[in-house]
Amino acid sequence: MEYVLLALLLVCAIVIIVAVTFQKSNEGLSGSIAGGSDNFYGKDKKAGNGKLLYRITLITCLVFAVAVTLVYVLQPDYSNITNEWNTISEYAEIFK
Repeated sequence: MEYVLLALLLVCAIVIIVAVTFQKSNEGLSGSIAGGSDNFYGKDKKAGNGKLLYRITLITCLVFAVAVTLVYVLQPDYSNITNEWNTISEYAEIFK
């Protein structure tokens, strides 16, 4: 199960990178930092491929977030495992 989730995370990361890279930017970086000229009521309309890429990005980000949460919840607890190498190794006395 963990390997499936890790593979899903890898695929989602690649899809997010590709989808964000192909999206058309209406403003440069200065508009993002200083505040753009778009108002709240609708200058940010998307059409055609832009709308499709936006939806792909949104859905993939949601799947990525759920997969990260599941990996975190399902991971084994390594805090209670003793260092077995020290107990079975003939060199254990050196590292104590």
